[in-house]
Amino acid sequence: MRVAFFVGNDVTSHLIVNQAFPRILEAGHTPYLCYTRQRPAPRAEPELRELFHYERGLLDGCVYPYLDSLPAPLHGTFLSPAGIARLHRGAVVVRSVEDVNSPEFVASLAADGVGVGFSVRCYQKFRLPLIAHFSPEAGAEPLFANLHPGILPQYRGVLTFARSMLHGEAEAGFTLHRVDEDWDAGEILATCTRPLDYGLSVLENMWAQVDPAVDLLLAAVDEAAALGRWTGRPQQAELAGYYSHLDRSDLERMSRAGIDLMRPQSVLAKLVDSFTPPDSPEGLRLGGILTGLTSRRPGMAPALG
Repeated sequence: MRVAFFVGNDVTSHLIVNQAFPRILEAGHTPYLCYTRQRPAPRAEPELRELFHYERGLLDGCVYPYLDSLPAPLHGTFLSPAGIARLHRGAVVVRSVEDVNSPEFVASLAADGVGVGFSVRCYQKFRLPLIAHFSPEAGAEPLFANLHPGILPQYRGVLTFARSMLHGEAEAGFTLHRVDEDWDAGEILATCTRPLDYGLSVLENMWAQVDPAVDLLLAAVDEAAALGRWTGRPQQAELAGYYSHLDRSDLERMSRAGIDLMRPQSVLAKLVDSFTPPDSPEGLRLGGILTGLTSRRPGMAPALG
């Protein structure tokens, strides 16, 4: 079975996909890793621009170029898209996709027989021709799901772990739901939750749930392979809440509550620990590069040292 993953350009989605695709290979399937890109919002609040830099900018602008400059991919660690393509040539298909809804791209999925799809923090809006492509037969529900970081239907939208912490929730989690043309509104396939730790940042709380999120994906792959369908349940519209980006008042409330969007040290440590072997020369070198890069940003103290 050929399975497409539409992957955002953030640390969390790359951790999830790096953990998931080897197990999908072991099950005899062919992963298509379709990397997409979210661009920074020029008018975003400073805290959100800083989050974008740490969560997305460092990965594409520093970590992956460094890894790709090495003579060979680092076995036993998570890999860059280019590293995956090199190390798993012929077993994994790696693509950079500018527009997931382009007729040419949808036609390429059809030509390759890609029948199951997952979005992992891809911020492009999926349109009907792409969604319909994943229907196993005319009129059937598509085998196309979104791994949403938030409990649905209460937490639709973006940065829902931050919203959950602002609301003092005891737990948060990921929801796997069927993709339709509305944001985060398709029927729910599965949910995983864990207690929130208010001593950690929003980003760290999301990373703490990578393992169960991967399990949701793998269970859906197994079900599609075995049954050719998924069983879900409609969302309760009366419970739905949709959240857009945090505004200044939200960020000030978070600050008063002592909630951090992210902690620089934890992001850099996560990048080094995930993409290089422990105590390796490559890890020390990457840590030094990241520390130098972030310590030169206005107002930022060195994060590793």
